Amino acid sequence: MKWDVDHALEKLAAEIEALEVARQRVLAERAVGGKRMAIALVATLGVGALVTAMTGSPVGIIVGVLAGVIAVLVIHHLYFGKGAARYRWMYKMGFISALIKKIEPAMNYSPERGISENSFNGSGLFGRSPDRYHCEDLIHGHIGATAVMLSEVHAETKHTSRDSKGHTRTTWRTLFKGILFTADFNKEFRGWVTVMPDVAEKNFGFLGKKLQKLGGNLQRMENPEFEKLFVVRGADAVETRYILTPAMQERLMALRKRVGPGLLTSFYQRNVWLAIPCADDWFEGDLKQAAGSREQTKELIFQLWSCFGIVEELDLNTRIWTKD
Repeated sequence: MKWDVDHALEKLAAEIEALEVARQRVLAERAVGGKRMAIALVATLGVGALVTAMTGSPVGIIVGVLAGVIAVLVIHHLYFGKGAARYRWMYKMGFISALIKKIEPAMNYSPERGISENSFNGSGLFGRSPDRYHCEDLIHGHIGATAVMLSEVHAETKHTSRDSKGHTRTTWRTLFKGILFTADFNKEFRGWVTVMPDVAEKNFGFLGKKLQKLGGNLQRMENPEFEKLFVVRGADAVETRYILTPAMQERLMALRKRVGPGLLTSFYQRNVWLAIPCADDWFEGDLKQAAGSREQTKELIFQLWSCFGIVEELDLNTRIWTKD
């Protein structure tokens, strides 16, 4: 890892100081908002109770409760929701952006952008297009000689069902949530190759091997350990082995060990694509932690290193082949 926590905190002291001032301001606003919520709730309930007592009708207390709830929601939005969102944005632009530039000067950060849905669909990693798509935290540029782009992605599919009474129910299921990474590959190729987790063989053994063949374009690798972990499909057997050399197979197994068994990989349109499932949101600032929190900074550096380190792990900067 190029940077440790103390190094980051030292080099970005000015950014951290400004962020901490902003964080304290937001916390002070929240304290004011909390008091105003309490006052609004007591006042509306009191008026409602008074009206009920004077008229003998429960309408007054009902209206008072509704008015109190509305007032609390409005105040919460103004003093809590907006404040937290403002701080998270400042943390991204003030700290994360500066940290990325310190670690990899040729990388840029655009927190409001992400890898497009068209690119997601064109990666060859997913069997269908999402019905709802969100992306953010685009990090793009160069690491050494390699062009790199990554972002957080949450893609969902829509499912509609109808019960016996004719009532329609709509649910959303996650197609993918995590980091989508793409980089310029260091070999020239014209076809495509996908490397997916071998769920079928793991769960169904010999039958799983038979089921794999139903998908078509199945390619077998010589490495038995790699074969146990992944299912490889490619347009051309020779080109598949040209891309997935024994060394690349070892590197993908090492990467899987680090990022988890859900790793999806494809080689398509002169690029390597990787999808790394992740349940938590990355690249976020926690309002509850000091801007200079060692734990928060350590987590952020780990997240950045997890992405930037892929270039070295897959040896993408080695340029011994010439592209057209």
